[in-house]
Amino acid sequence: MKNIIKLIAVIVVSVMTLSLFAACNNTPADTKPATTTAADTQTTTTETAKETEKETEAVTTEEVTTEEVTTEPETEPTPEVRYDVLRWDFDDASNLGWVSSNMTDVIAEEDGTMHLKVKGGDPNITTKRIPVQVICDDVEYIEIRVKNKTDSYSGQLFISTTDSPGPDENYSYKFDYEYADEDDEWEIIEIDTLDINGWSGKLRSLRLDYSDGGEGDCYIDYITLQTTDSSKQTAGDTEEVVDPRAGKQVLYKWDFTTLTAEDIYLSSQDTGEDDGEEGEEDEDEVDPRWHFSGGVEDAYVENGHFVIKIGGQDPFMASPEMTEAFDCSAVSAIVIKACNKTDMSLGQFFFTSDGSSFSEAGSVRFSFEHQGADNDVWEEIVINPGDSVLWEGQLETIRIDPSEAWEGIVLIDYCEMYG
Repeated sequence: MKNIIKLIAVIVVSVMTLSLFAACNNTPADTKPATTTAADTQTTTTETAKETEKETEAVTTEEVTTEEVTTEPETEPTPEVRYDVLRWDFDDASNLGWVSSNMTDVIAEEDGTMHLKVKGGDPNITTKRIPVQVICDDVEYIEIRVKNKTDSYSGQLFISTTDSPGPDENYSYKFDYEYADEDDEWEIIEIDTLDINGWSGKLRSLRLDYSDGGEGDCYIDYITLQTTDSSKQTAGDTEEVVDPRAGKQVLYKWDFTTLTAEDIYLSSQDTGEDDGEEGEEDEDEVDPRWHFSGGVEDAYVENGHFVIKIGGQDPFMASPEMTEAFDCSAVSAIVIKACNKTDMSLGQFFFTSDGSSFSEAGSVRFSFEHQGADNDVWEEIVINPGDSVLWEGQLETIRIDPSEAWEGIVLIDYCEMYG
């Protein structure tokens, strides 16, 4: 029994010895027992923190990069769409819509452009009657496509509205061309109406001083009044103008072919002597004569027509006071039959009533289709007095400025009032 116990003890010792020997063989020879110090712990913690920071930076960088890649690129802004409130294309050679108001020959070209030929200093053109009602607040831009072959780089646009009667320097806009004279280039002049003083109310007329030069040519492809609101655009270039005489009858007629020397007073021939001027006893009497300004050199009837010979600035003729009562609201049209032998197309109608006197603000411009010393065409000029903001009250007198020329002749047969 003891021998058995000894044998088992020997076997157990032998197994433990073999296990210990195997463990020693699996450990590297240079391996030292692990001993942890405070410094080792701090270093390990620092390295771990750095690794964590690097991983965080990497994640952040990756996120930013991913965001940049997935962000949609910026798109170009959508171009502003503009619509025409009123447009002149000059395709109708018989009615360009603009006429010479000083030192300009207006020529309709076959390519649909308006050719302006300078005849002297301060050349300009003016609209004929505006064919549609234009509310200034509806117009945001005025655009002119032009080829300037004059010797001037400057231009100016004058406006006349119900709020700002013109032409007046206070209600104008100056602009400059990029090209002039030798440069055969088209360009677009764009005017923001916010930059035009007085641009409010209803538009009455425009005057374009297309050059400050005294010679050369200018070509205009189009002039357009624009809006960004599609609801305010017009259906076409112009609307048909209704004849204010339609359905009306003649209420009154001034027949100039019957005037005699006794019916006329010429300021240009005033000698300063007593010419039947009113005395104290004649304060209530009405002077029955037509008064002509100093711009009219002479006025007389010849060959059945009344001749107005212009010889100075601002020629006009003013009627005596009305002997019959007419309320302005009952009058729809003023019609003048005339032949214009001056070199200017524009004329002007003024009036007085018990509520207003002669004024630029209350006047209405008109234009002739024909002009020139050799012109023999008679025209009926139809004026809508309702275009005047002052057309109200009882009509007292009328005044006709037959031309803006400083010389030449205008023949007039009559002036009729419809209503």
